[in-house]
Amino acid sequence: ARPLKLKAGYPSTRMKRFTIDLHGPLHGIDYGGQGGLVLLIHGLSGSAVNWCETADKLTAYGRVIAPELPGFGRTPPAGRKVSMSAQARIMADFIEYQNRGPALIIGNSMGALIGMILAGERPDLAERLVLINPPAPSPSLEGLSRPWIVTMLLYMVPGISNLFLKRLLNHGPPEPTTDRALDQLAGASGRMSATTKQLHAQVARERHALPWPVPVHLAAFRSVMSYMVPYSRFTRTVRRVKAPTLQMHGTEDRVVPINAAERLAAIRPDWSYRPLVGVGHIPMLEAPGLVLDLVAEFMEQTGERIVPLRRSSSPGTGPIQETIGGPGVGDPVSNHPSSFGLQNPPSRLIHFPGVVGVGGDDEEDRASLGLE
Repeated sequence: ARPLKLKAGYPSTRMKRFTIDLHGPLHGIDYGGQGGLVLLIHGLSGSAVNWCETADKLTAYGRVIAPELPGFGRTPPAGRKVSMSAQARIMADFIEYQNRGPALIIGNSMGALIGMILAGERPDLAERLVLINPPAPSPSLEGLSRPWIVTMLLYMVPGISNLFLKRLLNHGPPEPTTDRALDQLAGASGRMSATTKQLHAQVARERHALPWPVPVHLAAFRSVMSYMVPYSRFTRTVRRVKAPTLQMHGTEDRVVPINAAERLAAIRPDWSYRPLVGVGHIPMLEAPGLVLDLVAEFMEQTGERIVPLRRSSSPGTGPIQETIGGPGVGDPVSNHPSSFGLQNPPSRLIHFPGVVGVGGDDEEDRASLGLE
């Protein structure tokens, strides 16, 4: 692994890019820390930089690692399936290779669903689970934006979906396209730091010329939907989770509406559920201080590993504070801006020879997605 280049003044020098051989190349960022594994799983079209605002602080609870799932970020599919069950098995193997399990698993959106599947299939590897805006079936279309409804419908149509997504991804240069996407996912525009947007634009730029982003995105999306419908499959997945779980969800989420989150919370009233007022689909980027406070509260309630995170005691100074009735659950939100770059990828591939299982699709996934 090779250390990341950090700008002057950034408090941590522990973060390293890595590449391992996990049934094929798998990239990610090791944020450092000591003790058990804190596994960060990104969402659809996400990457390891989705955690740039929170990962450093989470080292209070262990070794924080953010892998990039096969087909996402810089990780190629390399013959691996990209369905949710396949990704969950890859992450289970990842935990075992790290020899740091059971893990504190934190996932956003699709990553939260993968975390639930992993926790249900391998309860021995899931110590605690934090779900940030997990996908859930909505009893109605209320809360969904019209463009997102149209997008979901087009994603489900073979042929048209490929043309539509290619046009969407090639709509313009990575910087303005990424800025617009982040603002649309957030509860309001202007909440991400310039550095955070730059990091995401850099990943988008690197993926622009790759052959797999479009088919992987569509296959993964359809796999997510196969866990939503029929509803019985979703409830089985949720009820299998045995680990203590925190569910948080932005009230202004236009991808997974808050009524879907409340429906999920009703299935598992034993989970800790916290709605995030004024927050959208990516709380860890738009309201990182709030997310860290809720994780601290959850870890204190369930028996913290090392030391509690210091609670936010003063409002932040970033643009998020300029919004009327800014995001929160009653506590002030403070920014934790990141300032590291992702230049100079690793020069070597680190091999883990002890392969114990190969991630793959279950029969239900293959039938619903038509994957070979």
